[in-house]
Amino acid sequence: MTEQMKFIVRELNGTLGRNYDLIKFDALDEKQLLQLLVDLLVNFNAGEKLDVREDDMELVSVRLLEMLGSVKYRPPAGVEPTLFRSQLLAGDPPTIHHVLNWLLSNKEHVKNTAYLAKYLKIPDIPTEVARNNNIQDLLDLYQNLIDEFKDVHKRTRILQKESASEIINDIKEMAVERDIVIKRLENVQVNLIDVGDKEELLRMSKNLRVQQERTKELENQYDLQQSQVKLATDQLKRYLNMIHGQSATPKSVNEVIKHLQEEIQLNTYLIKEKLPLEINNLQKELNIMQYIATEQHPTRSDLIVVQDKITAVNSEVEQLVQRRLAAAGPREDKLAPFRQQAAVIRRNKDASASRVHELAATLKDHEATLADLQSQVRQLLGDMVLRGEELKKYVNSLRTKSTVYKRQRANLSTFKVEAGILTRTLHILSTNDPTVEMALVNHKKTRVDDDDIIEKNKSSDLAKKSLHDLSQVVAQTAQKLSQVRQEIQPLADKIKPIKENFQTVQQQYDQKKRVYEATSINITSQMEPLKNQVKELTDQLNSKEDEWKNLRQKITKAESLQEVVKFEMKNSMQSPRKPSKMEALKERVADLEGIVKNLEEEQRAISSRQGVVEEQTKLWENTLTLLRCKMRVRTEPVARQERMHITQHSQMLTLT
Repeated sequence: MTEQMKFIVRELNGTLGRNYDLIKFDALDEKQLLQLLVDLLVNFNAGEKLDVREDDMELVSVRLLEMLGSVKYRPPAGVEPTLFRSQLLAGDPPTIHHVLNWLLSNKEHVKNTAYLAKYLKIPDIPTEVARNNNIQDLLDLYQNLIDEFKDVHKRTRILQKESASEIINDIKEMAVERDIVIKRLENVQVNLIDVGDKEELLRMSKNLRVQQERTKELENQYDLQQSQVKLATDQLKRYLNMIHGQSATPKSVNEVIKHLQEEIQLNTYLIKEKLPLEINNLQKELNIMQYIATEQHPTRSDLIVVQDKITAVNSEVEQLVQRRLAAAGPREDKLAPFRQQAAVIRRNKDASASRVHELAATLKDHEATLADLQSQVRQLLGDMVLRGEELKKYVNSLRTKSTVYKRQRANLSTFKVEAGILTRTLHILSTNDPTVEMALVNHKKTRVDDDDIIEKNKSSDLAKKSLHDLSQVVAQTAQKLSQVRQEIQPLADKIKPIKENFQTVQQQYDQKKRVYEATSINITSQMEPLKNQVKELTDQLNSKEDEWKNLRQKITKAESLQEVVKFEMKNSMQSPRKPSKMEALKERVADLEGIVKNLEEEQRAISSRQGVVEEQTKLWENTLTLLRCKMRVRTEPVARQERMHITQHSQMLTLT
């Protein structure tokens, strides 16, 4: 156990840059141990940063278990998963020490697993959403990208594991292939010496290639124009369906005209009857609001006066109605049923108009939403958008191509694995027996010589050769073929036990993989009820905390009231008794009522004097205006003869 602790402390100091020793590490509490485990997982890029002390404990537990699951950590064999989770979240030191020891012992594996888990995680999508064809296509594309990422990562790992000897072997093979290519070029140049019109043939081949490229461009242009014509035809069909009332089959001319006439009548009713009535009602409400806004703030007395007026008007209306009924008598009103029918029709008409208005507004909203979605689809898929049967055919073709692609990709992966195994086997054989590499090089050169001989034989005039010469060539070829087979036979004998060993290992691997998948499914199925139970317990805890907070508030309020009651009881028992709180409040209420009463009296006095004051103010303003006129007349120069008549009460100025 001490060695394990030393290993953990040493690796933590090197990985996280801490300065722990055995005493400091052993003195860490549960929260600090959990935070240390989270920091180590974040350092391995298994998740995002968490603070155990400040963040919600439920969030910390879920994120911590997700991090451990992403690095493929498994609890010890003899420990129950539920017990292990509870001990881990409680910060049990032995449990956390075991997890830290496993993580630090397998650092490279953990980093690689965390890196892969980041890109191989499949999003959790509800089944209702996943049934959509577009979502399903996106999921297939996402799965294909994941598979492609796996292949690229596997190839990258293989390239990283290649040694220097393999690179040297590749360089040697490339040098051999370069020699082969040079020799073939020399043979081609030798064969072209006797050709007289080389330049003409090259020019014609160049023209042929240019014409082929031009033909391919014209075919692509033709396909593009066909797709544009198809798109225009679909748009024309949609517009025709819109003109014919969104129906599948076109209507006749009379039906279209009738439909348009009905729309015109409805719009005429809305414009001439319904909308003006609504505008008048809104104008009346606006006038009332403006009148109320310009009026002064009404007092209680004003409200009482208005209420009395309303009561008087209502009583007068009732009296007039009773007089009318008494004057009309009990005779039947023959027009009453028609009036009722007209009123019902009027109400139905108004309801239909309002319903049409609501539907039109809803239609505009849906059209705006549809336009936004169409713009998004155009941004994602381009201008050409398939619909109906074409979309179904396109989706079916994509699914077929996806199936074929997956099958071919699986075959390609099998071939790649087999090629990698053979390359590795050849490398092992070459390291064990250097003569194998020389034999392969000689075999390649022999094959190149054979190809050269065949090309020379083809380029020469075979008709001039005799049957005896051809038989000799065939015999030589058969002899060389037997020699090559004899050289390859030892390699085949060495590869055979290696293949058998590989098959055995492959079977063991498949068996272990099945056991692992079954165990993983079992653990996942056990996790779901535990997650639900944790969620229920968390909800119960939150509800209990809310109840506790409410009870705490009630207790605090009751304690404050109890203090007031104790103070009142103690005050009532004292001989020089102080005024109680209720008495003080009553006195304050009485003072406020007196103040309000004085203010109301002052307001009534000011209201009663308002007319007299306004009249006096107007008289004084008139007097000032008259005096200003007199002063202006006195100060002006005398331009003409003037006469002023002064009486006892007035003055009169006469201009001549």
